[in-house]
Amino acid sequence: MTDHRHVTRPRPPGGWTDEEALAAVADTLGLTVGQEILDGGSPARVHRATTSGGEELVVKVLVPAPGAVDGHDLVSFRQKLRQIELLRTVAPRLAAHYLPVPHVLDGDGWAACTTPFYASADLAAPLRESPQGTREFFRRYPALLQALVLDGYAARTHPAPAAHLADVVVGRFLRRLPLLARALPGELTAAERITVNGVPCRAPHLVLERLSGRLARLAPARLMAPAHGDANTRNVLLSTRAGAAAEDFRLIDPRGSVEPWDPVYDLAKTLFSLTVWDPALRTGFSVRRGPDHRYQVGFRQPVYPGYRAAIHDFLPRLAAHEGLRALFRDDPGWWERLLLTHDLHVLAEAPCRLSDRKPKPDLRGGNSTPAELALGHYLLGTLLINDLAARLGRPGGVDPTGHLALVTDHLP
Repeated sequence: MTDHRHVTRPRPPGGWTDEEALAAVADTLGLTVGQEILDGGSPARVHRATTSGGEELVVKVLVPAPGAVDGHDLVSFRQKLRQIELLRTVAPRLAAHYLPVPHVLDGDGWAACTTPFYASADLAAPLRESPQGTREFFRRYPALLQALVLDGYAARTHPAPAAHLADVVVGRFLRRLPLLARALPGELTAAERITVNGVPCRAPHLVLERLSGRLARLAPARLMAPAHGDANTRNVLLSTRAGAAAEDFRLIDPRGSVEPWDPVYDLAKTLFSLTVWDPALRTGFSVRRGPDHRYQVGFRQPVYPGYRAAIHDFLPRLAAHEGLRALFRDDPGWWERLLLTHDLHVLAEAPCRLSDRKPKPDLRGGNSTPAELALGHYLLGTLLINDLAARLGRPGGVDPTGHLALVTDHLP
């Protein structure tokens, strides 16, 4: 049972700060606030806390900033619990994997929630821990597929609107592009052509215009229950209990939507976490600019040997999974749609990085600024979408290994 509270404290002059909203939560619930958790990708601030009775919680507080992208806003934040409650009805086996939300608080211009503290590591942690980590990652990943896709998404089906890809996948980036254009160098976002890692590229919005006529064959055969919508590797918590089974995981932070959704969106989100998002947030980008809009982009310190193998094994393992093969039996464009969605995740994440004000320490002891992370995502996304558009126009379809090598060449 969730305790909903409206906190009536008046808005301070100048508006709420993260610290003031967190203090209001602590006072309302009688919490002692501890260490901040910096491991997320949204603008919400997350702290460990303890109740007066000694229970350990995690407190998440959102004070939206001007210019925050869709999905980083209060409306989405407040809808997360509604989405989980829907899943308890339509997909109870999946809902059992969501961490409970004991408290939801609404203030005048902020919102907060709590979850129990769960001793865990993120889904990609095995890939960073040892050379055998890829084996452990794929030992545990099928349990997530079963819960998220087969027990969750497949619990309901809905007709897919004809414009779904254009509106949801492509449109997500195009809607955010003006925010990005205001933050990145004007000569970059205004240029019709740039060169990334030695490859001549057209601006991504121009590539997407040319791709619009090819989207019909990649469209989903149907939409399904809104099982998550943001299944990045940090939103899947693997139990660190000794002897934990593959099924011992918890989900957090769904998209905050109760509308029908495409499971491929989340499969692509996990792949995107491995190729770009998680390495970038942990190591930062290295970007060198040359004359005539020439850019060289990679990661500052690639240190995760398991990521490359997992990236290149990811699609073949999905294609061989019996449950997914049955689910997509009349959806032949699903894996090319996955690559398209992956590439759009990279591009759409660029403006997301501008919304996140939390420090992003790299492995050298420095910090990655929001603008640096936005620039790196934009450049790699530009490279990827140009390559995918070219491959979609060739006989024989897309070679995913060659396409994803554009990123994995920058991993060990």
